[in-house]
Amino acid sequence: MSDLKKHIKTTLKEFVAKVIKEEFDNDTYSNHKGMKPFQQRKEDFINSIKSFNDLTDDKIRECLDYFGYEAFNNEEDAFEDLKEKIEFYQQMPNPVILYRAIGVKDKKMIKTDELGEHYTPYKWNINGDTLLSIGYENWDEETKPYVMEVSVPHTEIDIIQTIIQNLSFPNEHEINLKNKGKGAKFVKAYKLKGF
Repeated sequence: MSDLKKHIKTTLKEFVAKVIKEEFDNDTYSNHKGMKPFQQRKEDFINSIKSFNDLTDDKIRECLDYFGYEAFNNEEDAFEDLKEKIEFYQQMPNPVILYRAIGVKDKKMIKTDELGEHYTPYKWNINGDTLLSIGYENWDEETKPYVMEVSVPHTEIDIIQTIIQNLSFPNEHEINLKNKGKGAKFVKAYKLKGF
């Protein structure tokens, strides 16, 4: 009889251990206080942002929590700056005209089917600082700076990457496009004045 009890006890322990292991392996949420793990909460937050219109004050503050704000003196400065940019982005026409600095030897060399992902909504933001940020000082003498204009539907803007860039490099006023700009339409290009 004691062998049967030992067998039942061992079998029961193995069964309980198996059930616990299965629950642990399939658990995507933290059992502690019913909270999701940080990475799951972050992914849920990112997936909840489909357009700039989804960004309320609370969600802008969550952006600061998830993506940081080291480029700013403090959290409140970061919040105010990002909020102002988001309000501007929410008011942009659809599609919106965006600008990008590029370097080519001849305007005919511009690849209108490979538009890239880094843009600004401000024509005035394409200047000497922009050129330095893209390595202008290393270009040969034949390479000249051009401004490229593209028309972009809002659905082709990478909202999360744009937020991250704006928090990391606030003076660049950058808007990032999805799929390296494949959803954008080339409008025109012209030589940057003064260079």
